[in-house]
Amino acid sequence: AAGKGTEWVPIRVGTDAVLALAMANILVNELGIYDRMYLKKCTNAPYLVKDDGYYLRDSSTNKPLVWDSREGVAKTFDDATVQDFVIEGTYTVAGVKVQPGFQILKEHLKKFTAEYAAKITTVPQGTIRRLAREFGEAARVGSTIVVDGVEVPYRPAAAIFFRGIQGHVNSLFNCIAVGLLNHLLGTADTAGGCLGFNPVCHGYPETGHPSYTPAPDPDGLMITGSWVVAHKPYPPRAAARPASLDLGEAFPLAMHSPMMCSDTQEEWARKFNVKLQPKVMVNFGANSVMSLGNKDVMADWLKKFEFIVSFDIFLNEMTDFADVVLPDTTYMERLEPSPNFPFIFNHPGGMGMWGWPIRQPLVEPAGERRNFAAVIYEIADRIGIREPMNISLNLRFGLHGKNRLEPDVRYDYDDLTDRVLRETFGDDHDLEWFKEHGVISWPKNPKEVYWRHFTPVRVPIYYEFIKRAGDQIRKVVSEFGAENDVNLEMYSALPDWHPCLSHRETDPAYDFTSFYFRDTIHTNSLTMENPWLDEASQMNPYTYTITINAAVGKKKGLKDGDIVWVESKRGRKVKGKLKLSEGIHPEGLGIAALCGHWSNDQPIAKGKGIFYNELLEIDWGHIDPISHSLDLCVKVKVYKA
Repeated sequence: AAGKGTEWVPIRVGTDAVLALAMANILVNELGIYDRMYLKKCTNAPYLVKDDGYYLRDSSTNKPLVWDSREGVAKTFDDATVQDFVIEGTYTVAGVKVQPGFQILKEHLKKFTAEYAAKITTVPQGTIRRLAREFGEAARVGSTIVVDGVEVPYRPAAAIFFRGIQGHVNSLFNCIAVGLLNHLLGTADTAGGCLGFNPVCHGYPETGHPSYTPAPDPDGLMITGSWVVAHKPYPPRAAARPASLDLGEAFPLAMHSPMMCSDTQEEWARKFNVKLQPKVMVNFGANSVMSLGNKDVMADWLKKFEFIVSFDIFLNEMTDFADVVLPDTTYMERLEPSPNFPFIFNHPGGMGMWGWPIRQPLVEPAGERRNFAAVIYEIADRIGIREPMNISLNLRFGLHGKNRLEPDVRYDYDDLTDRVLRETFGDDHDLEWFKEHGVISWPKNPKEVYWRHFTPVRVPIYYEFIKRAGDQIRKVVSEFGAENDVNLEMYSALPDWHPCLSHRETDPAYDFTSFYFRDTIHTNSLTMENPWLDEASQMNPYTYTITINAAVGKKKGLKDGDIVWVESKRGRKVKGKLKLSEGIHPEGLGIAALCGHWSNDQPIAKGKGIFYNELLEIDWGHIDPISHSLDLCVKVKVYKA
């Protein structure tokens, strides 16, 4: 995407939230450019908030209240008689002083001046002001467009992010801050604006499947219609005493956590009196030794398991730790009813077609390879959990009626596949039909693609639920005397800036902030053994090298091709070939992710590139205390090997 841009604005690694919040401040408090109608109808901007940071709620329904300016009274947010939602000002309701969430956000943003942001991000304040103005004017707030006969708001501006800004101590607020730009201007999920994954699908016209649409929680905030895993991001569960290794029960806003395998895990387990220690691991296609963090920390964790079975299509660094390795089928050897699961992630945004293919084998599986899913089903049957397995499959695929699995019957894999397809697309589109046709497709409609104004849900710009989670966590951890150990000050209802440890490092010898980037040639570490992709990688000057700014490199007497060490303050280091580039911030040091294999079973990938994760620490100080994302930026020094 950046290659299609007209301008690149270098920014100090990990400071994205400050730039976004400064732009938001300029839009709201200086230029007055924001989509008032979107904020009133599609966000919780009108919800009245008390001085304690919580919503003012109706005494009988417990629903958040809003202020109706036409009648001059407070009503529940979903009261159909509200004529005009107020999003600014101060009001008194039953003797309680309240302000709309947007008013509180508006005041909060004032501290993010262009001058303040320039010092932290290194983006000049004049550039910050220009970017804010250009973004606001480009959004054309108030305009509409007709798409396939349906009138929708037209907002040709979008602020997007992905993995990069998530890998920091300020992970969640980095993401919220960038997303806030879309909500202020009403550019979310509408024509010309920021289209994310596909959270609305009305299904194949003849069956209405697969179908999902976001729904409101009791406060009116959006629960996603579909997501990648069973635990949806919202609403969060209540914080409770931790019982598992990742302490997940105590931190309800984290969907996963590197604390499970950190080098301080035992210390935290003792602190929270966690007794559970798993003894068996079933691994499917994951190379956790490389992908989760520092390999030595990961190795120490994996050694704690008494038995590991790993399914994979080849041997790698992870399978070295397995007691049993079972050969899985490759994509050309297997049958699958839904290979593009999760459905929402596998279609481009915008108008076009929905499509559901099957994966079917081109050749018979070689050697002793067997489909992982079929093996797991058979294992479940052999150990006596056929009934709960069948019930879970019924729930997972929504099987009903004649397609429903009977609890006490064992099914073969082809039959399971056939039932999933019949349930979704009807009896005329069974497995045999898909074997002949390969894929079924049907057109999207504008109310699915530009769903935001057609779906009665709101999204937060004031995050009361984060504050609520923080207060719950405080009660839980205080029982263990750990209240001062978990950065609870970050559990705020408003997006803010919290520096990573690397931002606080003052030793001038460590003058680069390292980060990893995803190489478009590869899929994580999985494809490094592919000889064609390896050949392409060797022609690409950035895949197998260490990149720093050209001018800075020259000042240090470094040149392309030099072999250098990159070393952290804690003494972790990696070695590799240097590449100078104009396309990197002067303080940045970039390394392509998950290169540097060392397994003898991968002779093509072995020794190619640099294993960036060697530099990482996995401990509480290097995770976002809210989302538990691992901090991936490290202050380092560079010197010739």
